[in-house]
Amino acid sequence: YAHMLAHTLLQALLGAMGAFRGEACPLTASHHDEKAGVECEATGPSAAAAYQEQVKQVLEAASWPWPEHVMLDPSKQPRFVSSVEEFWSELQLGCHMNEVIIFPGGLHAMGQQDVMDPQIRAALGFAPEACEASRAASAYEVLERLAPTGALERMKGKIMYRVPGSAEHKGHSAGGTGNNILGPKFEALKEECPEEARSSAYLAEIRLFKPEVCVDGLRKKRKSTLSRTMRERCHTLGVDVRKMLFWDDYSEGTFIGGNLSAYDLHVDCIPSSNLGSVFSGHKLLAIWAHGPDTASIMKEHSRELFVPPLSGPQSAALERACCVTLASPGSIYVFSGTNAHTVCNVGFSSALPASPPRPCLCVSSYEAFVGLHTRHVDALLVAVEEASEDDQDIHEFTEEVAEAAAGIIDRVKGKEGHLDRATLASVNYVLARSARMQDICDKELLRLAQYDRELTERREKEADAASGAAAGGAPPPPAAADRGADAVAGGDDEDAGGGDADAESDADGKVRKHHRKLRKISKREHASSIDSALRVSPGVRTTTPAPAWHPASPQTHRKSS
Repeated sequence: YAHMLAHTLLQALLGAMGAFRGEACPLTASHHDEKAGVECEATGPSAAAAYQEQVKQVLEAASWPWPEHVMLDPSKQPRFVSSVEEFWSELQLGCHMNEVIIFPGGLHAMGQQDVMDPQIRAALGFAPEACEASRAASAYEVLERLAPTGALERMKGKIMYRVPGSAEHKGHSAGGTGNNILGPKFEALKEECPEEARSSAYLAEIRLFKPEVCVDGLRKKRKSTLSRTMRERCHTLGVDVRKMLFWDDYSEGTFIGGNLSAYDLHVDCIPSSNLGSVFSGHKLLAIWAHGPDTASIMKEHSRELFVPPLSGPQSAALERACCVTLASPGSIYVFSGTNAHTVCNVGFSSALPASPPRPCLCVSSYEAFVGLHTRHVDALLVAVEEASEDDQDIHEFTEEVAEAAAGIIDRVKGKEGHLDRATLASVNYVLARSARMQDICDKELLRLAQYDRELTERREKEADAASGAAAGGAPPPPAAADRGADAVAGGDDEDAGGGDADAESDADGKVRKHHRKLRKISKREHASSIDSALRVSPGVRTTTPAPAWHPASPQTHRKSS
């Protein structure tokens, strides 16, 4: 928070200095980065008015793919944040159920404007040395440029397209609906997709096929194609991202599509919120209120593409949406994936004073998270309770949330001192209402306690051995760099890492290796094995229900919320 406060003060100081000189603040003024293909618009109190003007300019250039009266309806407008600390507060504490939150210019304010994978950036024609004429005109062309580089074998994802003139408003998946290596999917696209439909190709959920080493202080490997995720950026700004119940940036994907490419109407299979970053182009997003409205719209239009020409029922469905938004280049936006939602890409840049919006590709990325507000926690708990026994995604998600809760409790019990009341109240709220999460949390606390005890014992033995070796003139223990390989042997993709410069000691490595095996056993539901392996007193159970904690809303929500 100190880092963020300093950043805010710097913004204010720069703005004041610019106003004094008659100049605009570089972090908040409207500008266009010709080389990077990233745009940023004004923030602050005028954001709502600037948004309305932006909608008119861009959607007129795109021939209004969605009805004008819906897009300009004041009751369906997004809510805006205008600073880094307000953005973080919204992520962690805010309620955005039935709303879309937009941070105009957020990528520049967060320092996230240049985080695209270098191979993807080059294929798009966004490299610093590239001219505007060299930019790709379609996602199909991006695939053609990536193919000779070997990137299509390094990455996986989905490739979708739609046949022009189709009255069904349904998309097609090249090479199947699964998230798989892009190389075979591109070959399938070339065979299956008519030439006139290639411009509609949409690359979705692009991520690395195998995890690669990263140095971010949070993990050792990940599959995201971004050089730095939003979670990692918040961490470097001094924010404690481990306060969140869930934040998945390990393998969240990048999306690339041309004008009127789209993602169909759906509800996310994991009850989390979406954090979107728009690097180029505009995103049309419609959401429907959580509960009966979402159930109704899913029954009527599930998996339909909302692209022109819209059918009469689709236009009527958009009129029933609780929020309809146009997210601009350079912006960050947030909404709940438990709301039924659909996306249509608008392949135009923002208008500049001297020129209208220009055609371009839409490029974005997403991360998933669960904040601490009880409205979002309640949606999580309902989804967990209603999940079927064979829903592996929900069960793994439940384990991650429960283990995150255990980590928070473990830190409060003495490792890292005080955590704020909001975090503790939310953890207690979850565990008091889910016996399964409480059980997983207790086992994780046992594992953490045993880990600490074994690590202490091994370090004491190492210290005694080192003292004895020093007294007898024996050679010192192996260097830290040599211990790294032992530390990661047998680890899984998400936990394993290479022998980096700050590799663990022998004690750290052996204990970590042992406990990775225990976690694998746990995730195979052999709880009895863990119970027998961890013979320590259980941690304090948080069975006393905590009162539901609702943070004060930064502004009055609409009735639909």
